[in-house]
Order: sequence, then C-alpha cells, then structure tokens
Amino acid sequence: MKGFTHIIPKRADVLSSFGQTSAPSISCRFGVLVWNIHKAKRGSWASDFQHLIAGKDLVLLQEAFLRPAMLDMLQQTSHLRWDLAAGFTRRLNAIDVGVMTGCRAKPRDLFFLRSPVHEPLVRLPKMAIGTRYGLENCDRELLVLNVHAINFVRINKFKRQMRQLEKVLDSHDGPILLGGDFNTWLASRTHFLKEMTSNLHLDLATFCPDRRSRYFGQALDHVFVRGLKIISASCHYEIRSSDHQPIELVLEGDGANG
Repeated sequence: MKGFTHIIPKRADVLSSFGQTSAPSISCRFGVLVWNIHKAKRGSWASDFQHLIAGKDLVLLQEAFLRPAMLDMLQQTSHLRWDLAAGFTRRLNAIDVGVMTGCRAKPRDLFFLRSPVHEPLVRLPKMAIGTRYGLENCDRELLVLNVHAINFVRINKFKRQMRQLEKVLDSHDGPILLGGDFNTWLASRTHFLKEMTSNLHLDLATFCPDRRSRYFGQALDHVFVRGLKIISASCHYEIRSSDHQPIELVLEGDGANG
C-alpha cells in the first residue's frame, strides 16, 4: 500500500535481520531492555543507547527508525543480532520504521503480527515481532513478543489487536516475555490488557518507584512474563533522549523445564 510519504511493505518484505549472535541460547539469568526510542530523534540518543544495551541479552525496541546512522550503530553492537518488523517504509530515502528485537542468540522462529486495523489520518498499522529462543536449562523455547500497540482508535479496535496477540500467547507452551509500548493511556485499555494477560497467567513486572512514561496518569509501557522469575525491574527516569523512559529487567528461567 502506498501513501504520499510512506509505503506499507508487502508481507514478504516486512522482516529483515542483521548483526551476529554471540551465544547459542539465552542464559538462564538474562538482562532485558524495553524502550520506545521515539525514532532516535534526539541528539543524546546514541550515547544513551550504547550505555543501556551494554551487557544486555535481549533488547526490545519500538519506533526503530533505520536511518544510516542508526543502522551503523546497531551493526557495531557485536554481541547482538537484530530482527526488524517494518510497519512502514518512508518513501524519502527508503527508511524502515517498526519494532526491533536484539538478542545474543539466533531465534529459532521469527514472525510478525501486523495490526488488523490502521491508525486514522496516517492510515498506518502497528506491529509486533515474535521470536523464539533456546533458554539454558529449559527444554521448552522462550517466546518473546515485542509490541507497539495501535493508538488513536476506539477501544474495540485496540481489543482486536490485543486478541491477535492473545492467540499467539495462548498457543505457546513454555516461558513467555511480552513487552513494549501498549499505548495504554486510557484506563479502559489498561484494564483490558491486565485482564487479558491475567487470564493467560502472565505476571506483570512492577516498579518501585514507578517512573514509567505516563499519559492521563496511565503508564504506557509494560512487561509481562510467564515461566520466568523477575529478579529486578527498574526504570531509567533520568534518560531524556526519548519521550519514553527505558525499562530494564533481570529475568531468570523458572526451573529446568520452563
């Protein structure tokens, strides 16, 4: 689909990958970063990003904007492989924009979910990228679902995208990490997301103090897990290079059988 400023890629062109893996599987205890990087617009983003990803095993980014400078930086992170699901491509300079997951290990499975509805005016979908990895001391795969939720639409359309995620999560027999920018700026959205994830037996990561980015008093970014222990969860409230605060976690496989 073509617009004046963008192209929505064909399904065969949504996914792209680059970078090298540094491990055959994810360690039993692993570090995670979840961050909407706001298209890396602000000048201090590069130094903040390099600092935040140091030592991380998994990095979930939303609003990844693959301009040449950002692509060069990502390719210099020698310990991570990057997988992108492009929601759209800017016609000017053919720059892909979407959700991107970086990991020390190569995914055993890679897929995307394009929202069944588009945002108004811009007529663009939102994306989720799914990856499955081997996890040390676990005989089942870890599913990682990195989400950017639909915005500026009524609750019924938000629910349609969440139901799309729910089907994938419900069918996975093993540990799960669900995270990203859910655009839960209305209490009705927050309530539905928490109810859905509770029904799936997912645990919500909590923060103390909780300084995640908020709108109308509602946190926008969330992380849910199943079959994983949350060792620590923190929010980098001092970071100002995006309109979202980065979330950092340490997780551990919950037993040898996941």
